[in-house]
Amino acid sequence: MREFRAVKLKLKGPVTEVPHADTLFGAMANAIALLEGRKAVDELVEAFKGGARISSAFPYFEDTYYLPKPLTVELMEVQDIATAKRVRRASYLDLKNFEKALRLEPFEVPERGIHAKVDVPKVVLDRVTQDSSIYLWEEIRFRESAGLYFLYTGPRDVFEDFIEPAARLLGDTGIGGKSTWGFGLFEPKFERVKIRVPEGPFAITISNAIPTKEPILWRILRKSGWSFGRRKPKMTFISEGSVVRDDGGRFESLELGLPFRVYVYGLTFPIPTLIPEGLE
Repeated sequence: MREFRAVKLKLKGPVTEVPHADTLFGAMANAIALLEGRKAVDELVEAFKGGARISSAFPYFEDTYYLPKPLTVELMEVQDIATAKRVRRASYLDLKNFEKALRLEPFEVPERGIHAKVDVPKVVLDRVTQDSSIYLWEEIRFRESAGLYFLYTGPRDVFEDFIEPAARLLGDTGIGGKSTWGFGLFEPKFERVKIRVPEGPFAITISNAIPTKEPILWRILRKSGWSFGRRKPKMTFISEGSVVRDDGGRFESLELGLPFRVYVYGLTFPIPTLIPEGLE
């Protein structure tokens, strides 16, 4: 049994995306820079290089936590085609079935989604002619009593000195795109989550990561972003649910023409798992 700290984001409205771990870390680093200065960001990075970890964000509904589907389940035998299709389409499993999937035991796929992407019409005015035109804006909305959370593991003082104050600030300023529009605002709540895991040398990562070794089973995630008005290059990660062995991942340090270097979070958050025969 492993116990982790959970930071629940009780959303006050829609979000533009479900943030991956690199987005969460970047947002927290910016919050720490505002609260404590750039030197504190270096201390934060060193703490994570020393073993602290955060996961990507995942949905919760009431008291039920959802976690990324381990890619190993796509190799498990299923009884019928309909079940196989549901498994392939699923992004998340509730905690109980996630634990079963880690042990390669039969599990169930959630029937209902926790959030949905919605196209919202917006009106824009031409600055010269004042002519109006309509475009569609995509946002993510959550069911009542649902929201996002991420997990933390590591030293208590790192959580109390960095993660908790950063989460409180981000709750008021927003996380993700269009925070000036009111997107990504939330009320943080701090809890603990226990996950029953098997023993063994293999693990899935519940953060997107930049591996230092060839993964056992993986899916590629290509993403970019912005930092202080500078466009970051598109980078290659392995996605949440990918299987690794003895790989902590790494940070990527970028030179974007700013007075300081920008750190891109690419550490794994390993959760032990069993794997089907033939993958070793």
